[in-house]
Amino acid sequence: MTRRNLAIKLVLSAVVLTAAGPAQAIPAFARKYGTSCLTCHTVYPKLTPFGEAFRRNGYLFPGVDSDYVKQETVALGQEANKKSFPNAVWPSTIPISVPLSIGMNGQVQFYPDKNSTVPRANNGSQVILDSEVEELHMWFGASFTDTITAWGEVTFAADGTLSVEHAQLLFNDLFQPQHAFNLVVGLGFPTISSFGPHSSYIADQLIPNAPVTGIYGISGDPFVLVDNYPGIEVRGTIIGRLDYAVGWNAGKNSWGSAFNSTNWYAQAGFKLGGMRLDGEGYAGPEDPMKPWAETSLTLDAFVYHSNEHVANPTTTPPGATPYTDTSFTWGLGARGMLGSAELDLGFYNQGHNAGWVNLQGALGQVTTNVVYGELSYVVWPWFVPSLRVENIWLSPTGGSTVSDLHIVPGIAFLIVSNIKVLVVGSFDFASGFPADPTNSPLSWAGPYPPAGSASVGSSGWAPIVIAPQSGATTKTKYSEFQSIAVYLGFAM
Repeated sequence: MTRRNLAIKLVLSAVVLTAAGPAQAIPAFARKYGTSCLTCHTVYPKLTPFGEAFRRNGYLFPGVDSDYVKQETVALGQEANKKSFPNAVWPSTIPISVPLSIGMNGQVQFYPDKNSTVPRANNGSQVILDSEVEELHMWFGASFTDTITAWGEVTFAADGTLSVEHAQLLFNDLFQPQHAFNLVVGLGFPTISSFGPHSSYIADQLIPNAPVTGIYGISGDPFVLVDNYPGIEVRGTIIGRLDYAVGWNAGKNSWGSAFNSTNWYAQAGFKLGGMRLDGEGYAGPEDPMKPWAETSLTLDAFVYHSNEHVANPTTTPPGATPYTDTSFTWGLGARGMLGSAELDLGFYNQGHNAGWVNLQGALGQVTTNVVYGELSYVVWPWFVPSLRVENIWLSPTGGSTVSDLHIVPGIAFLIVSNIKVLVVGSFDFASGFPADPTNSPLSWAGPYPPAGSASVGSSGWAPIVIAPQSGATTKTKYSEFQSIAVYLGFAM
């Protein structure tokens, strides 16, 4: 297999499955309310129904948030200033201790077959320890008043890079009725589901991403549905059963700073049974020993429009001028809960008007379909087996449809409430790629790009060629037991 073909396989595999990464548990909240992390979480970052309500309410307890705060605070202004407003500054508070939490995560991967993709790219290594310590996280979460909060995350990677993942101000309950109109400003994930983006036991995100322009080597920083974008969002919960979000964000622009890549999106969800989406009227779980358990069904739908400005790979020299790849996505999701069992299902369709470069060197359309599902059962609050399935189909105009399927069994468990271990297996099945002249089932594409055509993107991801090359007359399927991975993380 050539290095380029190997890169293709690695990228498409990574597109569908992203292993559990940064935790979103915030022990600062546990200190604020004088409660256990398990009030809102099972095996973090997975949230209980109450934890989801806390997140939707802008990281505030239902009712009057300050009634539940146990941590001492420092008053910034007198309470009487409220009566003098606007002739006095509205008072707020800050916690007596700095509202910061820290955490770490890393992984060790074992590849049972030394002839599988990754070992062949790593000189036959079957045990990879390079990412045993991968990231250090610092989170902050605090409230200024009973309606204004802040949330953020900074990540320090093992390679020395630092990135601001989230930095948001949340203005809640702007208008009546309560919880119906909330404003979120800053850097963060767009709301395209009723549930938190990390609402999975064995994957980093509930909704898997499909970085189409990255897969085809056009963009080194491709647009995806769930990423940290600067933006503004209006969201809320109506009568406790219907939630919605409408937002705008900066999207992706890898061509300088001369273009506005503003995207828009909208989401709506409805919940039947179980706790209200806003947590109001919560009288405690049916079984106090199982705060995660309920009987409910939540249905979701979303749309997302994106403009991604990238360097045009068809010009001479390549990338000399920009072009815009416009995509439109619509998706559906559902979560059913029956006691300690949970089933998440989802689908989305994403169409790009210029997402790839065909063999004639012209930009072409790409249609992407993604299906995912996860079944989990909380055996004990510290032990949760899960099974996740994800499949992506790529259908470019003028080319053949290719697909990649991942089946991911795993077990998430807690050593103590804030130390997590995750053991995950990965089985990979791909089809529709042309075989090379040697009929190697893993060599999916011939030489690329053709003379005078596109160049490989700055990320190093090679484009997927889905038309047969010289000597490649058959399409092939392949399957492999990719890996067993052990992830370790803590938060405090």
